[in-house]
Amino acid sequence: MPGRLLVSISSIFDATLKDVAGLVRDLDREEVPVSLLVAPHIDKKWHLAKDTTTRGWLTEQRAGRALLLNGFDQPVQGRRSEFANLGAHEARLRLKGATRQMSALGFDLDMFAPPRWRMSDGTLEVLPEFDFSVAASTRGIYSLDTGGFARARNLSVGEGYGAAKWWRRNVIKAAERGAAKGNTIRLSVSGRELGEKKVRRDFLAAAVAAVGAGAQPADYRDFR
Repeated sequence: MPGRLLVSISSIFDATLKDVAGLVRDLDREEVPVSLLVAPHIDKKWHLAKDTTTRGWLTEQRAGRALLLNGFDQPVQGRRSEFANLGAHEARLRLKGATRQMSALGFDLDMFAPPRWRMSDGTLEVLPEFDFSVAASTRGIYSLDTGGFARARNLSVGEGYGAAKWWRRNVIKAAERGAAKGNTIRLSVSGRELGEKKVRRDFLAAAVAAVGAGAQPADYRDFR
C-alpha cells in the first residue's frame, strides 16, 4: 500500500511571502497539495495582525489548503523551540493566546504543528482543550479526536535543520527511498530559505521524486 506525501511551508511573513507563493504555484503545477504553517508573531518585529498583505494571501489560501497553527511567539524561547519543553500549564497559556489572536483575525485553526515540530507531552495533553483535531511532531501525526497516531519521519529544509547542498541531496534521496518502501513522507521547508532558487528547485525535486516513487499526494487534513 502506497504511503502519503505531506508537504508544508513555515515562516510565512512579509519578507518571505513572494518566495513562498512562488513555491506554492510550482507545487500546484505538480498537483502536490501544500499545508501552510502560520503563527501570529515571528521575530518580535512581525505581527500577522499588522501585515495586511500576508493576511490577505492566507485568507485566499485557506479555502483550498490545510492551515496549521505554528506556535504563538517563537522568538520568546530564542533558539529553542517554543513548545519543545513546556509543561501543560505553560502550553495552555501560549495556546490560549495564539488561538485567540488567530481567531480574531478570522483564522479558526483546528490543526497544530509546533515550531521545528518539537512538541512536549504537556503540549500534546492540552491540545484537545482548544478543539484541535490534528497535531504533528517530529515523531508523527496525531489524530486527536480518535486517538490515532501515524508514525512518519519528517524531512526538513531550514527550520533549524540543514539547507546546504549536501543536505538537500540527502532529503531528495530519503524522500524517494521512503516512498518506494510505502512510507508516508513528510517534507517541510522554511520560507526563509526560499529566496535561494537552488533550495526551491531541490525541495520541489524531493516532492516530485516521492510522487514518482509511489507516494500519494495528500495534506494534514486527511488525518482528521
